[in-house]
Amino acid sequence: MKRPKSPIVGVLLVSIALLLPAISAARASEPNTLLGALEQIESESGGLCDAPAGDASLEATIAALLDSVDASGTPLRDSPFPVEALNEIVFRRLGIKASRDIHNPCNLLPSAVLARREGYCVGIAAIYLILAEQLNLPVHAVAIPSHVYLRYDDGRSRIDIETLALGAPTPEGLAEVTAPSSATARGRVAFPRDLDRDQFLAQVHNNLGVIRSERSDHEHAALEYQKALDLDPLFSAAWYNWGNDLFIGGRYREAIGKLNEALRLYPVDTWALNNRGRA
Repeated sequence: MKRPKSPIVGVLLVSIALLLPAISAARASEPNTLLGALEQIESESGGLCDAPAGDASLEATIAALLDSVDASGTPLRDSPFPVEALNEIVFRRLGIKASRDIHNPCNLLPSAVLARREGYCVGIAAIYLILAEQLNLPVHAVAIPSHVYLRYDDGRSRIDIETLALGAPTPEGLAEVTAPSSATARGRVAFPRDLDRDQFLAQVHNNLGVIRSERSDHEHAALEYQKALDLDPLFSAAWYNWGNDLFIGGRYREAIGKLNEALRLYPVDTWALNNRGRA
């Protein structure tokens, strides 16, 4: 996400909630699941968030949440209104609130979001997507240049989910998207952009890179940007943020190279144009 009046920008997203007790913990712990990948990211990001998240792992916390769902009702996977059911769990039963503070890693990492009942778009989306994955519900993340929201799409119904507005169907900032209509044909990125699991994880790594950069830990920030781009080479914001860090460090030629890549993918990015000019 681009932060106005700041040389460093990040992309933010996310939200996750509860599911059914019928889902096994063994399945949740598989490394190729979103839950397993996010748990690994949390283990590698120890110390960034000082919020008490309890002694339980993210997997155990999710399993406990699933166990707390009333099994006497209609199973969520069989609900005729799955989006409404997920919104009820995440925003009313769990009471997760939206935050605009993108500088706080506790608003990004899922365990802290669950413990504090607060997060920004990427953090809340992570919770939501974990639950959807466990329930085999067709929900995925969608990115625009400065925001991430969610979309339910079963081939018949398509419903957008705005995590910063209690699941409302109108994504924030969508009207401001100005990507060229022929972007995809020229190898550029067109928005809104549907994200798969790896591309969503790239958003998380990019946000961690921005947070580490704000703490002047540019070495680890670069590692996070590299992880983001390994997962999603078309992630223009990660190229942009990495270029900004290199510019701040006085590595101007390298900065220009990263910003060139950001602009190749998204040529109407005025922040990248401005900062490339400065470099």
